Amino acid sequence: MDLIATKHGPVTLVSGLPKTFDYTVCPDFQRCLAPHIETAPRTLVIDLSGVEFLDSSAIGSLITVRNRLLPEGGSVALCSIADGVAKVLRITDLGKVFAIFDDADAALAALNA
Repeated sequence: MDLIATKHGPVTLVSGLPKTFDYTVCPDFQRCLAPHIETAPRTLVIDLSGVEFLDSSAIGSLITVRNRLLPEGGSVALCSIADGVAKVLRITDLGKVFAIFDDADAALAALNA
């Protein structure tokens, strides 16, 4: 997986997730994010613009990343979510766990304020 991580002040924007974000992708996702979890800045915005499907393993991976950042004062936000993925996030009530933004620009503006 070729995730792209770009720093924007105190926030790192992560993009490049595949169309299908499932159990086959999760180990690579965790491995690719590890350096960004271990170093500052520890606020991640994960751009889901290319993702059309995510399974419970993907949700678990997102929560794992969040839980690793939380004790250090970090956080994870999600942006650019397709309708099908948004429905899964609504059903699982993850809007209470992650800040959700319409797009990367909105997320970066809010989190860099």
